[in-house]
Amino acid sequence: MEITRRCDYAIRIMRCAYKHRGDYVSIADVAEEEGIPYAFARTIQHDLSMAGYIKTVRGAHGGLTLSVDPSKITLTDVLKKLQGSISTAPCAEDPSICEKSPTCTVNKVWIAADQVLKAFFDSLTLQQVFDGDFSGHFLNDAKKNASDATHVALNSLLQNGVPQTCPVAGREVNHLNSNTKQTV
Repeated sequence: MEITRRCDYAIRIMRCAYKHRGDYVSIADVAEEEGIPYAFARTIQHDLSMAGYIKTVRGAHGGLTLSVDPSKITLTDVLKKLQGSISTAPCAEDPSICEKSPTCTVNKVWIAADQVLKAFFDSLTLQQVFDGDFSGHFLNDAKKNASDATHVALNSLLQNGVPQTCPVAGREVNHLNSNTKQTV
């Protein structure tokens, strides 16, 4: 999974709006403060407005401001709305695209990784990211969520992992339930 530059910039634009605490800030000022190319910031501003994350006002005293409570929006919410899929591999998100997915151990690894990523992103609100509040309860909750997701994912792998070839990967891997290498 790769966070697109567009999505990274969108979160940074919202962070800048958050720092201005309800005052309208021009997209030119946001672009300068966040080091985002102005033309790109303008197109992202439109995306954020259409997604309902910011509101904009035209004119000399216009600009943008957050239109959501950042303590109620998770990174998962933003990533899904702006970027779409939060998945490490297409077959993890939609196993039906490959006939080998039901028995493919590689697919199970990607699914497990997706569960861990989603748990981590679900544990982060925009407010925590914007405030840089990564201590105390946040850190404990994030670790617990990621640990729980990892435990569930690994148990699933251990119970269901079967050596299987994968038509996409084309390289050797070590399977969890085998000491042998198999080309996948």
